[in-house]
Order: sequence, then structure tokens, then C-alpha cells
Amino acid sequence: MADIDQLAIATSLLIETSPAPVPITLLNHSIDEAAAIIGAVVEKCDRDGIKLEQVCLDPELGSELGLVEGVALPHGGRPTVRIDAGLGRQVLFKRR
Repeated sequence: MADIDQLAIATSLLIETSPAPVPITLLNHSIDEAAAIIGAVVEKCDRDGIKLEQVCLDPELGSELGLVEGVALPHGGRPTVRIDAGLGRQVLFKRR
């Protein structure tokens, strides 16, 4: 399994090159690991000049992470959280 830095690098490259929102699935990760991965992706995008607008989460995952609709993440360029039912353990990263 890739470590958090490797996941952040790979995900930020996908975000930079994809016109569509980029999903990652955090199936085998604890809540602490999921939070660390999301934060690392947001930070890596910010360092690389990739402007994120939103990070979309399922209501259950958002609740487990303590995140609610419209809150700005305390990482990088501070993208906002969007709650989307049906995502399950998928997280979508949307560029500006």
C-alpha cells in the first residue's frame, strides 16, 4: 500500500490533469488516516499551485471527520467541504 505522501503526490497529479473532479476511495483507512490523506492532498495541491474549490464527502464520512457543509478546511488554499449523499468512502476533489 502506498504511504500518505505517495497518495498525495499521485492524487495531486490526477487533479492537475483531469478536467473532472478526482475521486479517491478510502476503504481500508481509519478515520485518522483518511483525515491525514485528505489534508496531505490539499496541502500538496496548494504547494503545486493547484487551486481546489471543494472537497466532497458523504454525510457519514463528513460526520466521522467532524466536517460539515461549507466549512473551509484548515489546509492549503482552504477549499470548502461539500456534503454529497451516496459517496460512501469516496472523496472528490474539485478544482476551481
